[in-house]
Amino acid sequence: MADQVDEIKQKIDIVGIISEYVDLKRAGRNYKALCPFHSEKSPSFMVSSELQIYKCFGCGESGDVYSFLQKYEGMEFYEALQHLANRTGIKLDPGTFKDSEGKKTLFEINKLAQRFYQYVLLTHPAGKVALNYLVKNRGIKTSIIKEFNLGYSPDSPNAITKFIVEKKGFRKNDVVKAGILYQKGNYSLDRFRGRIIFPLYDHRGNIVGFSGRILPELERALSRKGGIAKYINTPETPIYHKANVLYALDISKPHIKKKGFAIVVEGELDAISSWQAGFKNIVAIKGSSFTVEQARLLSRFCRRVVLALDADVAGDAAARRGINIAEDAGLEVSIIHLEGYKDPDELVQKNPEKFAASIKNAKDVWDFIVASIFSKYDASSSVGKAKISRELVPILATIGDEIVKAHFTQFVAKGLGVPTEAVADEIDKTKQKREGAKNKIEELIPQKVKPRKVLLEERLLTIAFSMNPKILLNKKITKFIETPLTKRILQKYQEYSSTRSKFDPSTFAETLPKELVEGFAELILNDTYKAEDSQAKVQKEFEVILRELEVLDIKNKLDELEESMKDYDSVKMKKKLKGAEARFSKLTQRLTKLEEKDFGGIIL
Repeated sequence: MADQVDEIKQKIDIVGIISEYVDLKRAGRNYKALCPFHSEKSPSFMVSSELQIYKCFGCGESGDVYSFLQKYEGMEFYEALQHLANRTGIKLDPGTFKDSEGKKTLFEINKLAQRFYQYVLLTHPAGKVALNYLVKNRGIKTSIIKEFNLGYSPDSPNAITKFIVEKKGFRKNDVVKAGILYQKGNYSLDRFRGRIIFPLYDHRGNIVGFSGRILPELERALSRKGGIAKYINTPETPIYHKANVLYALDISKPHIKKKGFAIVVEGELDAISSWQAGFKNIVAIKGSSFTVEQARLLSRFCRRVVLALDADVAGDAAARRGINIAEDAGLEVSIIHLEGYKDPDELVQKNPEKFAASIKNAKDVWDFIVASIFSKYDASSSVGKAKISRELVPILATIGDEIVKAHFTQFVAKGLGVPTEAVADEIDKTKQKREGAKNKIEELIPQKVKPRKVLLEERLLTIAFSMNPKILLNKKITKFIETPLTKRILQKYQEYSSTRSKFDPSTFAETLPKELVEGFAELILNDTYKAEDSQAKVQKEFEVILRELEVLDIKNKLDELEESMKDYDSVKMKKKLKGAEARFSKLTQRLTKLEEKDFGGIIL
């Protein structure tokens, strides 16, 4: 197995793979980008073609091409291996990899369940009522039902068990693990019994779970017994994580890319009706709020989203949090007003032209929210002003873009007939309260900060490996390398260079013990010099760092001598005291000379 893992890794360029997901830009011998694993304004995500690794200096995520796919795409190792094997044309040996969580089996079970549910809906008498509801009541064409692979779970406790377990031979425990069955005492029952089935796909086209909608007749009957959920979803499983799924993205992503934006709705039927009416750049978030994972996933395919939500966005705190999440992921957010229609499904079926016009004229989300809140109250009365202020100030405080925030601060102040400073002050107070609470929490978390000497030594090695590694053979330079990691890497380089005339980072990394590889990789990834940077500029930074290391070394020696002189003086050891004073004076003169040296404005 190890041979094939290495063979695939050697044939794959990590820069090529990662650049399919994030916008990599050249930075010296490496590449950099905004980190795909956390929100940031400045790029701290680095990729090395030489070492075939990546690392984010912001959140700490690091690894190789396999771990990138595992983290970014949610693949298990065997899936990443198979994916890359297919790209390189390498046929994996049987038994090369192990599906530790049984994901392959769960995908197979879900596919069988989908086929069973669809067969019941379209062909079996047990699905006739559900099919009539979808076609006649909801206006969905049979071709669209097939395109979205909708189905129906018969109102029978064992139907799916008989098909998947008894007929197809899968273990009942695995069907429970997939979330299709649930355990009740000694019995395993169909979770979606008596429901219309919406298969849930990941963006790669795998069925990861299901959503089930109860039929209206059954809903009315059961409501008299205490009610029942209209929709239920597959519980969290090894392959289904609700926060990661955007309904219909598997088939809508090419249309989203082509249009340049995505229409975002809440539910499955909203998405299906929109698709049927020709609005194919559509996804459903299954609720009123984006998750971080959904926003980042959608940002791979577009930079703009148009929200068509059932919820009152202005009054829905969860929806507003979702908007902030979307904007943090780099998405431009606008919103449409449904104007008298309860949801996009109703609007698109009754008046698709109006839906198209609403999308075309979608308002900036903050314009929409501010206008909605102003429309609720009388801005000319003191009570109305207070209510508008109470609702709007906390919302404005969440806007990350300071220019946008300033614009709406002025707009709100004008609408309320008060000075801009008054609104700005209230926003600042709200923001300070939030930041104060956040800082208190952060104070409880210990911060890991490297000592200055460690940072200087690491930067010295980074520049040396970039500029000319052979300078690390000069004892006048290496005498300042003293911290454990840098000292061991230096020793390994000296051993390496004794048998080789040319330095190759990849080959050198292979000679390092496992515990040093990550440290060396971090040094290489810290090399951000551009091709146009002059040798003189690089050399100057090297000299500054070397100077700073010597300054630190002298200060440490002066501290030690000061303590020694106190001891010598206390026990009247005049000869040793005199010698220590002479060394102290000499070191002080050297320190003064170093600190007076001008390095042309370079600041560390």
